[in-house]
Amino acid sequence: MVKWLAFILMLIDHIGFFLFDMIPPVIYDLMRGLGRLAMPLFAYALAYGFTKSRNWLKYLIRLLFTAAVSEFVIIKCYDLLGFHRSLINIVFMFSCSLVFLIALKILLSSGYDLLVKMQPVGSTGVPENDLTYDFRVNLGGIELPPILGLILGLIFMLISSWLIIKYNMEYGIYGMLIVTAFYIVLAVKPKHPMILGIGLLIIINLIFQIGSLLNLGSVFKYNSLQWLTVASVPFCFYKEEEQKPKKWQKYFFYFAYPAQYIILTLIRYLLTV
Repeated sequence: MVKWLAFILMLIDHIGFFLFDMIPPVIYDLMRGLGRLAMPLFAYALAYGFTKSRNWLKYLIRLLFTAAVSEFVIIKCYDLLGFHRSLINIVFMFSCSLVFLIALKILLSSGYDLLVKMQPVGSTGVPENDLTYDFRVNLGGIELPPILGLILGLIFMLISSWLIIKYNMEYGIYGMLIVTAFYIVLAVKPKHPMILGIGLLIIINLIFQIGSLLNLGSVFKYNSLQWLTVASVPFCFYKEEEQKPKKWQKYFFYFAYPAQYIILTLIRYLLTV
């Protein structure tokens, strides 16, 4: 349900973008405003999918493949229409956000294992204080020493953040933090997830709003319309859990994202020739 709503809102936003000079300004502003709700809904879907996925690598490969195909399609479509473009498509940001979540999970699991789950390897007949300990973290069948898990988790969190900034991905670090905020809510499972979700998104928007006003750099590039992301939270937590999508629905959105650019480009081209 959340993904379908996100897709519809994204499509409304993109129709407004492609036909910007053919629709009344008021309608254009309304369409682009509604589009601000699409990103956080997709961010929630990504975080939710991460918590349910049994194979993070396959999930990441699907996202990266979609991002690469979409980038090729968007470049060709924009060139055909003469549109200016300065950002890499949002699916790359979501891909890096997924890497960030995986790294965060490894880091947190390693830290938990290191601090709490210290299990004696076995009885050796020596005093208890002299027992050696074996620290392990098991993620998806892969066992890592907790220290290594902490280091790798931190490194890949930094790498994914750096890639988003370096390659000027759509929504940038702001988008990645929105994904992370939804993951925190899903992982913590609070009694009132909607309240926590709204609170986290308000904090993120406030940080970026202040950073933009103080000109703290391109990382804090921010449009006040993004406050509308807070309005997406009730749609994400209106019920306890999303139903498992059918197989065709699972792959539809990977195909539909680049396909919409082709269709909208053809429509605009036909209307302007």
